[in-house]
Amino acid sequence: MIDSRAPIEAAVVIVCHNGHAWLHDCLSSVLASDDSPILRHVIVVDNASTDQSVETISRDFPQVELVRSPVNLGFAGGNNLGWAHISQRYPNTQYLALLNQDTIVQTGWLAKLVMFMDSRPMVGCAQAKLMLHPQTDRINSAGNVSHFLGFGFTTACGEPDAGQFDRPRLLGFASGAAMLVRTDAVRRAGLFESDFFAYLEDADLCWKLRQLGYETAYVPTSVVFHKYHFKQDYRNYFLLERNRWWLLGTYYKTPTLLLLLPALAAMEVGQVYFAIRQGVLAQKIRACLFFCQRDNLRRLCESRAVAQRRRLVSDRQFIKPFTATVEISQLVSPLLSRVANPILAAYWFVVRRLIFW
Repeated sequence: MIDSRAPIEAAVVIVCHNGHAWLHDCLSSVLASDDSPILRHVIVVDNASTDQSVETISRDFPQVELVRSPVNLGFAGGNNLGWAHISQRYPNTQYLALLNQDTIVQTGWLAKLVMFMDSRPMVGCAQAKLMLHPQTDRINSAGNVSHFLGFGFTTACGEPDAGQFDRPRLLGFASGAAMLVRTDAVRRAGLFESDFFAYLEDADLCWKLRQLGYETAYVPTSVVFHKYHFKQDYRNYFLLERNRWWLLGTYYKTPTLLLLLPALAAMEVGQVYFAIRQGVLAQKIRACLFFCQRDNLRRLCESRAVAQRRRLVSDRQFIKPFTATVEISQLVSPLLSRVANPILAAYWFVVRRLIFW
């Protein structure tokens, strides 16, 4: 439990890329938050911004530590750079908080996350209750769900907040927009895979933590507002598909992958159809060709070998929180709801009972 005589150290990392329009609101709220008795460090990692982000931080927030990258490392690489800085400068930090640059925190958000995790040693990662902004009565994310085929979905995005998600619960994975991670776990498993750049890197982190026996939790008393706008343009479909396949190839045991082959093959047909409908077939092909390149395949095999050596839980335990249905509130499709989801649910109902390893 927290000892007031020896405050727990927590570091907040905000990765910024051309975030001038959001940084003032974000940093002002973080610095004004009453997070006692936590000893808090605030770090901004600038990913080669070309706007006034760096000048804004240096001029208006001198108490914030600025780490600059000469190139855009993405959300994954930027947070890894921030973690490397913290590991050297603040080696006693027990918790690492990650925030999007377009968030505004409610006072006490960090202390509530820390106190929740400090009393639950098997929780390796926790997510705040994410609310939309300026529609502050609507939910952005009450935790994320992992699909057994590697997809990740946000819970309750856009729903009115009527208290239906006001109790803590375990999650498939936490949103990187507002999460807290136990640094002991990060030192064992690493933070994000830098190659992911963006998308599903938060799922990857929670998957590797679960392989070590840690749980991921949702903490609704910690509230963060997110200036989030859903854009259904799939400009980053390549990253979504490549990273999804990287997850599957890294974490499942070989017998599990073999059992999933029929569903994976069927989903590939569905994804090609989806890519054609959305005009992103070239990105889908690019994601497939990525794994045909020798260096990329070698890196995937290395990632898989590390993950399989590190794991402490069986696949039977690992897959427990996974869902079988594709649930995206912004994607309404009779083919999905009436055909694909019932078939996937039936398949997963059978397959998960066959996995005893």
